[in-house]
Amino acid sequence: MGVISISKAGLFFILPAFFYSCGEKKQEVKIYVPEIKIAKTVTAIFKAISDKDFSKHQDTVYYKVQFYTGFRFTLYPNGDTAVLQSYFNGVEEGNQKKWYPNRQLQEERFYINGKKEGVHKGWWPDGKEKFVFTAYDDKYDGEFEEWYASGLLAKYFHYKNGQEEGSQRLWWDNGSVRANYVIRNGKKYGLIGLKTCVNPYDSISKK
Repeated sequence: MGVISISKAGLFFILPAFFYSCGEKKQEVKIYVPEIKIAKTVTAIFKAISDKDFSKHQDTVYYKVQFYTGFRFTLYPNGDTAVLQSYFNGVEEGNQKKWYPNRQLQEERFYINGKKEGVHKGWWPDGKEKFVFTAYDDKYDGEFEEWYASGLLAKYFHYKNGQEEGSQRLWWDNGSVRANYVIRNGKKYGLIGLKTCVNPYDSISKK
């Protein structure tokens, strides 16, 4: 019998697990699990983004002279919601959503203290997936996928703590390979795909 120590927010939790070895000795494996964060409760105040009392300094939103806490929105001419943002003390907090005029959800993102957190998703107007990635403390972590409007895969990257790590692949909109390489210890191996005036790091999702 062994144990698994799971790290959460800098703490390690010990869970029982069974491991077998020739000497039948206890083993301890430490697995890092990103901290699960919960967004603060945002006051149910709703104001139009076009309100002239709003101002923004760097990444902080003010209403008149105060940090803004509440929701900001934009409507289409027919009254449907185009954008819904939530803020706590001037920075993004919780779910942030955008819609197309046809009511199809365009983006769904999540923030804690103004930083990207958890799963972020995007869709094309017809409902096809546009992008999906996971972030912790504003850093990409794990798989990052993007698709062209046609449905073809455009990007399939892997990240660790905000840095590219492992297999990275890009495709042109006709399905041909644009780049295919691996990053190990900060070094690239494989087809980089660089061409004049072409940046393989261009992203469908800029934010």
